[in-house]
Amino acid sequence: MKVYISVDMEGVAGVNHPNPTGSKDPRYGVAVELMVGETNAAIEGALAGGATDVLVNDSHGGMYNLLPADLHPAAQVLQGQKAWSMVAGAGPEAGFDVALFVGYHARAGHPRGTIAHTYSGAPVETRLDGRPTGEYGLNALALGAWGVPVGLVAGDDALADEVAAWLPWAERVVVKHADGGHSAASVHPSVARDRIRTGAERAVRRATAGELESLRVGPPVVIEVDFGRGIQADYAAIVPSAERFGDRGVRYTSDDPLIAFRGFLAGVRLAGIVD
Repeated sequence: MKVYISVDMEGVAGVNHPNPTGSKDPRYGVAVELMVGETNAAIEGALAGGATDVLVNDSHGGMYNLLPADLHPAAQVLQGQKAWSMVAGAGPEAGFDVALFVGYHARAGHPRGTIAHTYSGAPVETRLDGRPTGEYGLNALALGAWGVPVGLVAGDDALADEVAAWLPWAERVVVKHADGGHSAASVHPSVARDRIRTGAERAVRRATAGELESLRVGPPVVIEVDFGRGIQADYAAIVPSAERFGDRGVRYTSDDPLIAFRGFLAGVRLAGIVD
């Protein structure tokens, strides 16, 4: 049983404001410690559930946050900036049986989600198949194309509500209650880790039992992004086959979900270089 764990930071218990998520903030080190703690809990749960191989993808910011020496020795950690971003290393040749999302957050534009965004600050809303979604949905789309189901998503309660609609088969672990974009009430880190450990074990056991599904959409697969500024949409629309619409929108369409996903990744990165 091969388990893939994608770990972000904004959804970690105790990380309730965007400032500590940046490496130059004096509290960044504390946020990393909390991130490591939840990562280890997921690893421990996966192993208890029968995992034989575990790969952790450091999926926050520059993707070089986790401290390898502090991670559970049974897992490997993938770090550094990667073309496939938050799903790097999970392609079909890797043969993963289930994916776990830890430290995730609600979508850009969510009215209450803590530190809610989708891949960067550029998108104000992202839609998949006409429905608003976030990183959890887009990443699940790519993983689904590789035949990998998402078995767990951990973060705030706003995220859990979204995941219930998109990935109803996944374990939903709530470690904090969102109180707005820059505020949340977190459980104690030890409680968060216990919940994640239990959820990860259950997710892996359910994957073994064949109880999980891979996210499938379309064809065609349509990803639409509304950007904050028109010039960001102009840059994002440079991607081949992208379609500009409305004042600030760009659409990526393909029968292949991975092509649509790659178009989205490229567009968001291009939008991010605008001054």
